[in-house]
Amino acid sequence: MTESEDTARSAAWVALALLAAAWPGSSAAPAACAEPRDAESRAAESRLAGSEGAGSGGARWTRAVICGGGVGTPVRGPARRLFGLGLDANATDASTLETLPGIGPARARALVEARLERRFCRARDLERAEGIGPRIRAAISAEMAFPEDCGPTSEVDPPGRESW
Repeated sequence: MTESEDTARSAAWVALALLAAAWPGSSAAPAACAEPRDAESRAAESRLAGSEGAGSGGARWTRAVICGGGVGTPVRGPARRLFGLGLDANATDASTLETLPGIGPARARALVEARLERRFCRARDLERAEGIGPRIRAAISAEMAFPEDCGPTSEVDPPGRESW
């Protein structure tokens, strides 16, 4: 057997093993994390209370995650996207917003400025930010989270369009 035949045979076995691991119902597939939590939140809270956290403002991204158990705080920053969680439209910092498709530094700043004037209650509200139109809104709205307690819709919405 030549070296190229041996390599091809090895590649075929690796591909077969990967296919078997990904097969539905396979026990080799990793379990999903139903409730991702920030594993470092308790340590961070004690640091922020002391002199080490002074001036940090408490803003921090998740760097280590544990699954469930109610320990720690919900994941923050870009890590939320890894677990299929929406970014909080009213609290996410500009650098995390830049991880969304079609959002660069200028659009991220525009989103932050628009929500400072009035918070976002639904996906359509994102269009208040300069540079965000229907196409960009459609691309990012599925990856954003909006509050459920926003109250009545604005008076500029046409009747029957409250859920845009």
